Amino acid sequence: FTFSSLSRPSFLPTNKQKMLPLLILAFFSLIPGCHGFVAHPSKQLTAVRTPSAPAQDLRPSSSSSGPPPLTKVNVLPEAFTDNYEDARNYFFIWFFGGQGGFAVALGQFPAQYKKFRALFDMSDDGPTRGGDTVGISPLCLYPRDLSRGDLDMILNNKLSVEQMVEKGPKINYLSERGYLCYPSFVAANGGCNPLTIRAVFDAMSTGDNVSPDVAQAKLDDFANDTSADKSAFKNALLKTKLVGLSSIAFLLFLLGPIVGATCLDALSAGWFPDWPGNDNLPWSLLVGPGFWSIPQYWI
Repeated sequence: FTFSSLSRPSFLPTNKQKMLPLLILAFFSLIPGCHGFVAHPSKQLTAVRTPSAPAQDLRPSSSSSGPPPLTKVNVLPEAFTDNYEDARNYFFIWFFGGQGGFAVALGQFPAQYKKFRALFDMSDDGPTRGGDTVGISPLCLYPRDLSRGDLDMILNNKLSVEQMVEKGPKINYLSERGYLCYPSFVAANGGCNPLTIRAVFDAMSTGDNVSPDVAQAKLDDFANDTSADKSAFKNALLKTKLVGLSSIAFLLFLLGPIVGATCLDALSAGWFPDWPGNDNLPWSLLVGPGFWSIPQYWI
């Protein structure tokens, strides 16, 4: 993956290609949790010692011909498998408790897609000084590299963050409380390249609002960086982008291995505990014995 100069690439990514990084991220976050963290409770085997047994009983003797005996232990609460009514309650708690996380996750994909689309749409907008490029990382997922001249124009802005907030629009509660919002930053840098304005703001925040002291410290750091490749700005931009993507990955990780697997195990233990496919969820829903055989074991 290489950046071209400031001219727009001849190949324009389609909507599907724009969403490819998010789909890859979701795939690799959910696949590890297909079985949750543990096997089905009915298959959990762990070496344990009864309270009355001495500690040395677990040590294999020289005459021992095999490993110590294994005793079945439920990793999840005992009621999860021994009482179908309690298992159903367990399912309802996790299922409805996880709805908030699902709502947040579902809301993130349209928001991220909208943001990616806005980046690609503004890659040709506005004036540009051209010249040498900064060399930002491809992991930032920007449609093209940024001009050093455009970046310097923004970093040389004489307005302080406090003045930007005071003169800029107050579009939300945080901006009314003194936070620097993205529209205020755009208004304070009129005549600058829109994509570069977005990049500088992204280097300060993962969203559309940033604390004024943080913003001022970041802008001062970027402006005082004398390195030829603007490493302070590039590193900050890459860091905030990775933090934003990792937060989505972590949310998917929670919804997959923890909430999803727990709900599925509780569902099977509460409504069809004798179904032969319980030990191989979720694959057994599709491949032998299949979800169509569940009604025969429904209780």
